[in-house]
Amino acid sequence: MTPLRRTTTPLRRAAALALAAGLLLAGCTGSGDDAADDATTAGQAAGDDAGTTGSGTTGPGTANAADQVMAEQTSAAPGDVGGELTLTLRAVEVGGGNMTVRWALRWDNDDAAADATVRYIDMGLGGATLVTDRSGLKAYRPYCTDGSWQAPEGATATEAGIAAIRCGGSMLVSPLDTGGSFYFPNHGAIESWAILPAPEGNPATVDVAPVEGLPLFTDATVTYLDGGAE
Repeated sequence: MTPLRRTTTPLRRAAALALAAGLLLAGCTGSGDDAADDATTAGQAAGDDAGTTGSGTTGPGTANAADQVMAEQTSAAPGDVGGELTLTLRAVEVGGGNMTVRWALRWDNDDAAADATVRYIDMGLGGATLVTDRSGLKAYRPYCTDGSWQAPEGATATEAGIAAIRCGGSMLVSPLDTGGSFYFPNHGAIESWAILPAPEGNPATVDVAPVEGLPLFTDATVTYLDGGAE
């Protein structure tokens, strides 16, 4: 199997984001779709301990996903927080009409206090996971229980923006950082997951940006729990 390539340069990151912006976004609305309901149930079952460190809760999907390492990248922590971030992609699993992305994020700053914490907002990062199928020209965002990633038909620009904000605040993502409410501990890894629509056409690999603002992983292998890739 060809090793995963990780994107680390600003130029490649910008190119990937530009590609994603031009693709057809396959997101979810808060309209009570059956797949979203199933994902909500799974997310709620694992959400209580989402802030634990180390090998804490792993959320829906494979029980031993916290032991898996598909690819890993370490980079300087953005912003003025100092230290470095280690992003570990654990799995991309598809089953039951849903896609679950699992990863871990660790912040290490030896110059900060042992009990120091940092938030996405402090680093200029966001929590909306993006999965891109380059061959199928499709991009996927997490399900949300309110609002919509895509502008409702006939919506004004303001209404579309509000819908996207509401969607971002109700994503099926753990941890869900709303308004800078989640704190990452120093020297502690947070196990994370996001639930998205299953990719159309069963692609064998996809590009994954678990965290907005960090380099993406290219050619991540998709594991189909109820069948194989086409």
